[in-house]
Amino acid sequence: MRTIFLFWSGLLATTLAIAQPVQVTHSVSQFAVNLTYNSEQSRYEVYARPNFKSNRFNLGPSQVSIVVPKSIADQPLAIYSETARWSDYSTVFAPAAAPEEDFHGIHSMGKLIDFEENTPFLLFTFSLQGGYTEGVRLFVNGQDPTSDKMGMKGGDFGNIIQDFTGKDYFMGAFDKASLNQLASAPTELKDPTVLVYPNPIAGDAFTVTAQQYNPGERVRLRLLSASGVEFRSMEEDVTKLISYRMPVPSQAGGLFYLSVERISEMKDMAGPKKLYKKLVISK
Repeated sequence: MRTIFLFWSGLLATTLAIAQPVQVTHSVSQFAVNLTYNSEQSRYEVYARPNFKSNRFNLGPSQVSIVVPKSIADQPLAIYSETARWSDYSTVFAPAAAPEEDFHGIHSMGKLIDFEENTPFLLFTFSLQGGYTEGVRLFVNGQDPTSDKMGMKGGDFGNIIQDFTGKDYFMGAFDKASLNQLASAPTELKDPTVLVYPNPIAGDAFTVTAQQYNPGERVRLRLLSASGVEFRSMEEDVTKLISYRMPVPSQAGGLFYLSVERISEMKDMAGPKKLYKKLVISK
């Protein structure tokens, strides 16, 4: 197993210096990778959202790593893949560097794929006994233990999505600290914003009201757990966001975030493109 880890360590070494999160710009082609929980099918899903379009993109050897609590059974995750062939190729359970967590490196050797700009496509899925488990998340490059840390056994679990030339397209995932920092950022009084009611949320839904957006703008709303797992995503015209009802999944509880991203291409859009609201879901 050490030989396998060393092989992937050399392949993925370039990801270790990547700080997260990374801001997407259209001058840099990237895949924003996110972990979601599908409440209807009781499974986790990993999506990639490219900021560019490509036909027959030559996906090369790549890795997306999943971190789970140590309470999960010490065995590889059963991966179902719809894009390329992904498998749980390397594992480390409760290493000394992170004794409360297990690490799973989900690898693919790649294939030719087609995708549209700003349209997410499914990389792979997996399920856990009992359904949703708090603490399941994406590996965070630059923060989670590297291959030389105690107990990691030489395994490199850094995320990388690359083409056949070795160019990396991975855009960093959110962690608890970065989400909290984004939600705490000060805003200008005249900037577009949303009101959430009630908050704390005790029922099975909350309402969202958009304020100070340009008429005709569209936004993407995402309900994220404290560790960045997406529970719900939808796009809507801001004119419809007046006491707009958003259901709360039965598994959701504790600290959550509402991400609001402006997705319209309009001139003279004042204010930030994204904002984050801290939510408390008490059940």
